Amino acid sequence: MRGNRFIYALLAVGAIGMFLGHGIWAILGQDTFIELITGSFDHVFGVTVPTGTATAWLTGIGWLDITISIFILLLLIGDIQGKGRLYGLAYSGLALVVYAWAALWGFVTAAARVTAKGELMPELWDVVERAPNFMLPAGLTYLVYQHRSERTRSGVTSGRAG
Repeated sequence: MRGNRFIYALLAVGAIGMFLGHGIWAILGQDTFIELITGSFDHVFGVTVPTGTATAWLTGIGWLDITISIFILLLLIGDIQGKGRLYGLAYSGLALVVYAWAALWGFVTAAARVTAKGELMPELWDVVERAPNFMLPAGLTYLVYQHRSERTRSGVTSGRAG
């Protein structure tokens, strides 16, 4: 398990940086992020989203991303501690759900490069370049799932982490 805790820490630091960085850019109203929202709604749903509305949504998304980065930081602290409530939280069902959602959200936002332009090529390479945005939380999802599965197989079913 010790090696997995180190990998957990590496993946978590990457995910924290990604969510915090994107959150700050979103709150600052990054023009390219606004274009991802307006372009994707136009090309995928055929709906025009006014720039002001997209900016408001982007601000909310930014604060959510920052909140997720803070939550992942708490999980990382728990992983580093190796015991206690935060450690239990780091490998909890809630952590599993948050990491799985983060992986999905990372993929959706990477894929928005394609949907915003309405063309697969060359925008597909933007998705490939952003693979860490969804693969870092996917790795964390796997580690938490693996840890929980091992605890279940070994008969440790109490709410406390060992």
